Amino acid sequence: MYMNNTASDLEQYLDELANNARPGDRLPPIRDLMRRFGVSQMLVQRAFQGLKTRGLIDSQVGRGTYFRGDGEPALANAGPRLQATRSVLLLRRSISITRGRVLVEGLQRRFTADGHRVLEVSYTDPAHARTVLKGSPRFDACVVQSTYKTITIDLLAALRDKCDVLAVDGATLAGTDVEAVGMEWGEPLAKAIALLRQQGHSRIAYAATSSPVLATQMGRRRFEYLQSNLADAELHEITVPHLPDDHYEAALADLVKASRDASGQLPFTALVAWGIEDGAKFRQLMSEAGIGIPSALSVVLLGRTDLANEHANFFDTVGCSVADQIESLYQAINARWADPSIPYGVRLIPVTSKAGQSIAAPPSTTRSTVSRVSATDSPT
Repeated sequence: MYMNNTASDLEQYLDELANNARPGDRLPPIRDLMRRFGVSQMLVQRAFQGLKTRGLIDSQVGRGTYFRGDGEPALANAGPRLQATRSVLLLRRSISITRGRVLVEGLQRRFTADGHRVLEVSYTDPAHARTVLKGSPRFDACVVQSTYKTITIDLLAALRDKCDVLAVDGATLAGTDVEAVGMEWGEPLAKAIALLRQQGHSRIAYAATSSPVLATQMGRRRFEYLQSNLADAELHEITVPHLPDDHYEAALADLVKASRDASGQLPFTALVAWGIEDGAKFRQLMSEAGIGIPSALSVVLLGRTDLANEHANFFDTVGCSVADQIESLYQAINARWADPSIPYGVRLIPVTSKAGQSIAAPPSTTRSTVSRVSATDSPT
């Protein structure tokens, strides 16, 4: 498994409490549960709402949230569980991006837990997807993953003909009758640069794909603003001519190495890197180049804080969680089912962060030099 099970552990813990609670027993504070299970406030509130829907808890002003007791749902509150069974299509690109697989599996668990029927279909290109859709039945909802690739107008039209609710995984569409859920990388980038500046770094590089993906374009716009307005900082841009599924780590490592001058010095002491799919591989490539992380170069990843394949239990990471992405897509579809007249729009998921061991104070030399890799820097 690439994503930890903290969300499901939380739900299991609350179920056990409900089964053993006496009438009037209060639930643990939300912040205590966030710290204990390492989840966001949104996920704790969603777990509480699940208990409330089942009639296991209630809340009153001045009394707080408390268990009804005996683990028995109140029939008067059980109405939402009697919802009609719906059909959901999960349409994903057949490429090796871990985030996409984890997200689809999470959505499948969420909808099947509600009693809905879920069909997962992978496709290689839009023409293949349209062929698959021709022989398929109609669905109550569809989630389509772009995963950095173009979603054609023809494919979107075919999906709208086949489903009542269409949701896109990614902040890619606005002003259309489609639910879009994703991340804009400007805020995480600003937070990552601020984190490095707190450690004394003033020469910082930002690396992202050269492909004009909307989410990263917003990040680049924020970078250009910071570049113009941080008078005491020297910000460098590294443009990677690859997407995360196409040898991205090796391309970025080569570009970092190529930025050294004749004496082996780097022009920056810290790096903010978007798009790292395999954190352990990137760390190894930098180690092989003699660039120790963090002794010679501090690194912050812009990525998913709950995917170990990205942060490798080593990199400081700022970005978002796949768990929040799953929850936001799930909520968007259910909200549309409940009220088809609500406005369409883009839902941006919360920014999260994960502390690691990839940041240190800048090297004491006037320029960051390639150093002998220490035991702390080495991934082995």
